[in-house]
Amino acid sequence: MLKNKEICDIICAAKSIAIVTHKNADPDAFFSAYALSRLITILCGKEADLYFPESISAITKRAIKNYSLKINYLSKGVKKENYDLVFIVDTGSPEQLGEYVKLISRENVKIVLIDHHFTHEFFLKKALLYVDPEAKSTAELIYLLFKECNVKITKNIASLLLIAILYDTRQFSIARPLTFKVASELLEIAKEYRSLASIIKIPMDISEKVARLKASMRMDLYRAGEYLIAITNVGAYEASAARALLDLGADVAFVISENKAIRVSARAKHSFTKQLGVHLGKDVMVKLGKAMGGTGGGHDVAAGAEGKNIPIDYVKGLIVEILSEIFRTKGLKLTALKP
Repeated sequence: MLKNKEICDIICAAKSIAIVTHKNADPDAFFSAYALSRLITILCGKEADLYFPESISAITKRAIKNYSLKINYLSKGVKKENYDLVFIVDTGSPEQLGEYVKLISRENVKIVLIDHHFTHEFFLKKALLYVDPEAKSTAELIYLLFKECNVKITKNIASLLLIAILYDTRQFSIARPLTFKVASELLEIAKEYRSLASIIKIPMDISEKVARLKASMRMDLYRAGEYLIAITNVGAYEASAARALLDLGADVAFVISENKAIRVSARAKHSFTKQLGVHLGKDVMVKLGKAMGGTGGGHDVAAGAEGKNIPIDYVKGLIVEILSEIFRTKGLKLTALKP
């Protein structure tokens, strides 16, 4: 893995820089990318072009509006195609880059991945890695990069990185010790917490409530030993629906949606992954993505996959097949529970 100082040198040696995140950038992706762009400008006097495929999430827009930020970025099209350095930020697979995968398709482009997910094989082969899968947000890594490059973090950047960390850790519910250390140091600069925490608290609208309830109505429930597995489908809000199923009692939940392509969002309880020694992104969603003709990956307890537009019932069967094999190696049998 790259050392922080190596990235600083790479930045200053580059002539033309682009920064790209995953589709529909959440606060961690967006503010990590924006903070990186400010680091580049301060460090070397260069302006990096920002790309957020398929725009940004509603909660990201709310945070931007709260800070009255005016950030130039593109969600479609490119300013140029011949960048010699492209940063991929908070992105688990090349498919998540959408049309901007073309920015890293040339042979003579240098690619640096800054991320905290399980690393996709594409990036393992083509990118220089600044990756810590134990980190709970990409913002943690960006903060450490600022320190290593001896670039002072402004109050504004500190606040935005804190928002990113708060969002991705669900207000520290999945934090590690280093997360608290980074957040504490950022808080010393930002001088505020309550207002930052309130930014990422958006009341659930009616469509999200409906998606959660439909997910439970359509749920297929399975059991393996003492573990309960829920598989369902909705039209939107897959991640929210998956979290809702965990709250209902499932140990792991898979929520499928269909819109031009098939997407699966999965969430698991920490007890499930720890006791079984299963990494949701690496052991389950990578396999599922390949089986669907696409890609998958993510964290130990939060992961996703995307593939070709194939029938939902077929995808459900793939999930059951993959899980059955995993449970078999653990001496458990996956059994469907009757309604």
